[in-house]
Amino acid sequence: MGVSGQKFDLQQMKDYFEEQMPNIRLISDLTLSESDFKSLGAKLKSAFVFKDNKDGIEEIILCYLVYWVYALLYWNEDTGIHDELTDYCAQLPQYQIRRHFQMLVDTFADYGICDFGYQSDNVEELCSLLIARHAGIPNDEKYQVFELIDDYRNQNVSVDTMVADIYSHLPYKSQYIFSLLDSNTRQDVIWEIRTIMAEISSQVYARDEMLEKYPNTSVSLIDYCFYWKEGRALLEKAK
Repeated sequence: MGVSGQKFDLQQMKDYFEEQMPNIRLISDLTLSESDFKSLGAKLKSAFVFKDNKDGIEEIILCYLVYWVYALLYWNEDTGIHDELTDYCAQLPQYQIRRHFQMLVDTFADYGICDFGYQSDNVEELCSLLIARHAGIPNDEKYQVFELIDDYRNQNVSVDTMVADIYSHLPYKSQYIFSLLDSNTRQDVIWEIRTIMAEISSQVYARDEMLEKYPNTSVSLIDYCFYWKEGRALLEKAK
């Protein structure tokens, strides 16, 4: 991000995120570095303690939303998804946790961030669904996920069978992210990636055309699909 490697405060980060939101599709397209993510979490925890979780959280809620998206992308299998901020938030009273969920959901509308048309009376489930969709597939797992989906491109099996088998074999972070999606959304996401892979592999559309055709798909995922296709072509050529 623009302040990477520098000393920055939450207001500077908020200003940066506000500036970037109109230019991105999904929050994961911010490409926030892991070091910036960790700094963001530490500063958010300090702010929460200082504010005693009563006043002023609304002022930094966009930073809070970005943090939760990237928390899904940067945890590792050894330590789990928990860190100082996630552990701290888990210890809050239930009414404060519910308030945080509602503020996070409201932030999508407040900043015009894509909500995919999702609606639910359960604010916790809706919040988890939106954050998971905006996280998408971690960069370090995209190749494995693409290879899993590619295995099914030419197999004559039902969509349900394909989705269930791919889901069961996803790498650990992607599987956790997909576990936050309902079954219909999980199927839609996997089927869309499969379709994008097929269209790019057949060279039907150029990059700009793909971006226009899939306006709610992250730019990084579409770009990676082109990268994956080029890599597969080189492998085939080398045989």
